[in-house]
Amino acid sequence: MTSKTPVRVAEDVDESSLNYAEIKALATGNPLIKEKMDLDMEVNKLRMLEANYKSNLYRLEDKIAKEYPTKISKMEKYIENIKEDISKIEPKSDNEDKFTFIEINGTKISGKKEAGEELLKAIKGTGISDEPQVIGNYRGFKLLSNFDFYEKKYKCILENKEKYHTDFGKDSIGNITRMDNLLDKIPENLEKEKVRLENYREEFSNAKEEVNKPFEKADLLLEKIERLSEVNKLIEEGMKEKENIKGKEDIQDLDNDDFER
Repeated sequence: MTSKTPVRVAEDVDESSLNYAEIKALATGNPLIKEKMDLDMEVNKLRMLEANYKSNLYRLEDKIAKEYPTKISKMEKYIENIKEDISKIEPKSDNEDKFTFIEINGTKISGKKEAGEELLKAIKGTGISDEPQVIGNYRGFKLLSNFDFYEKKYKCILENKEKYHTDFGKDSIGNITRMDNLLDKIPENLEKEKVRLENYREEFSNAKEEVNKPFEKADLLLEKIERLSEVNKLIEEGMKEKENIKGKEDIQDLDNDDFER
């Protein structure tokens, strides 16, 4: 269900509260009045619980209809993108420094020291713009950078199907190491996303079971409502009976007055 009429938190079983006659009866010790008051409170409490149950039910139905399927679909797509990105990671070199090459603003650089220096220049060349700018390519990924005003740092973005973020520092060689570490962590991130997806699927399954559970106190609520209806009738009948007796007594008093005259 995607739209629901707001649930009433509590409904009156009897449209009126204790009237004067009922209060008077209570003062005389009528046990039905006390039972009615107790039942009124119990029914109201149970109806509040029922209202909360329905509110949660409608919220859960909306999540089952929209949120869970949409989020699961996005998570599945994200995982597929990460898998594809992993397949595009170019391996490190077998030489001592493990470096192959980097492309900076269209220029391919194979020496690690020079690459680090040119990378640092390109990073600073983006100025203080917070909009990511393409400055090159590294190991099969587009390389972007921008300046974060809040952290006062230059940011590194390696982009393929998805984007992967880290910080750039002031050390030229260190920045290449940071990019290598970022790429090395992608498979680890993939496993974490798989776990998140399975947990969310399990949550989705549990929600579909939960939504079919009835209000656990439904029978008790019905029982209290039926008893309250009976008590109200008994009270009403008792009041009418007293009124009839009082009426007969008044008539008898009038007859006696007439007889004495």
